[in-house]
Amino acid sequence: MARITLFTENILEDATVSVTGDADSGYPEDRLSDRDLNLYWRRTGGVSGEIDIIVDRGGESGEVGFLAVEKHNMSGETWRLQYSGDNFVVDVNNAVTPWVQEDYGQVIRIIDPAIESEYWRLKISGEVVDPQCSEVFMSKGLELKVRFDENPEGVDRANVIWQDQVGGIERSTKKGDKRRVRKYATLLDETNSEITNFKAAMANLDNYSKPFYIKDHEGDYWMCRLVEPPTQLWATEGFILMSIRIIEKL
Repeated sequence: MARITLFTENILEDATVSVTGDADSGYPEDRLSDRDLNLYWRRTGGVSGEIDIIVDRGGESGEVGFLAVEKHNMSGETWRLQYSGDNFVVDVNNAVTPWVQEDYGQVIRIIDPAIESEYWRLKISGEVVDPQCSEVFMSKGLELKVRFDENPEGVDRANVIWQDQVGGIERSTKKGDKRRVRKYATLLDETNSEITNFKAAMANLDNYSKPFYIKDHEGDYWMCRLVEPPTQLWATEGFILMSIRIIEKL
């Protein structure tokens, strides 16, 4: 049976986040947790060297099984995702094996099983001048079984406006790349934690106002948002057939 995974929480949002060096005033540190793939944090002053993005949960553990950074300029550098119980004084642990990022594209790392810790750090070693990146998304996942008897749907939606001109001529304005749209259904048991966990995941979206990451049934990771609130169908006693429709967030 195919599965999808929803990543709806970013632990940076409820934490104190500090970064080595001074942020450019036009690219502040809160860009690291604003759920916008097109806004950047950037260190200014032409300074190069090691970067530490430190997440302090203020006495509470943050559970992390997923890291995503969609855009950055730190190709060729060594990246480390680490956790600690003492703010990296003595206790320093790698959550995943350090890696050299080979391009400027999407960064995805999975921690299985997920790890709970009060302090997290994304450490990038290298000589990038004026390093920058979009949101640093650290989350735990909610895996759901996809009901194929409910016929999952998928389409690539054109990001184009068509306008009729005089004489019946059509002209188009391309607003951006096409966007993936998907619809999934999953059967949730009301007698155990399935429905509770789903509702908790949806609560992270602030009344459905925030985008989130998904691992779709084909294994691709991308940021999306809900097209509409999840639909519930009480198909049989004790079970809810939950449907979600999502669209890719560019």
